[in-house]
Amino acid sequence: MLVTIDNKSDFVNSFLTPISKIANSAVVVGNDNLFTSILATSDNTILVNLTYTNKSKIDSCTLNIPDVPKLIRVLSVIDQENDSLKFDINTNSISFKSETSRFKFHLFEDGIIPTPKVTFDKLNNLNFDGSFTVSYSSLVNLVKGSTIATDSNKVYLTFDKNYVFCDLTDKSRPNVDSYGLRITDDYSGPQIAIPTALSFETFRILSSMRFKDLVCKFCSSKGIFLLEARPTNCIIKFVISALSN
Repeated sequence: MLVTIDNKSDFVNSFLTPISKIANSAVVVGNDNLFTSILATSDNTILVNLTYTNKSKIDSCTLNIPDVPKLIRVLSVIDQENDSLKFDINTNSISFKSETSRFKFHLFEDGIIPTPKVTFDKLNNLNFDGSFTVSYSSLVNLVKGSTIATDSNKVYLTFDKNYVFCDLTDKSRPNVDSYGLRITDDYSGPQIAIPTALSFETFRILSSMRFKDLVCKFCSSKGIFLLEARPTNCIIKFVISALSN
């Protein structure tokens, strides 16, 4: 089956590279003009759904990619006059051949790579009563602050009127250094008196991507956050749950 990737750079940078920041191996499903993948971090605390839009139609296929960083390196060394890429997919490999280069990258069989058993559509039934946006630059500045607060992998969100503050610290332990930053002034939702703790790993992963704004929604009754980033031609949704302080 011949598959055309209209923009190899966008496919690698907006889709495959974010996948590689979350998991080394992944199941990618192609259908119509979309590539999708559902992933979880190794501790299953972060769920991620990625959807990449390709201009050309794609026959239904499943790619069980054993080593995503390796596939990125393979695709990156292909030198062509334009950024469109055509490769052949069969049951156990992806292959490419041109006048100047060629490769064959083997895939796993179905069922070897675990995938989260979750339906993201069910999130539509939740009452997301809080929302705010975070610019990419604010996110990067927050991550830079982690060089000060090195003893914690938690970030505490405080909601005050239309502001959201983030504090890198660990309130469950004494004498932990901290760093705080106001990340937005467009918060809309309930005023929550107690700071909400999240895993800082989510923000580290997001800072490695390139996008304009991060759209954040949360369900205060369940302590569930839905974070959405939109790199070029891709939608990435993170689902994370609040931690105990």
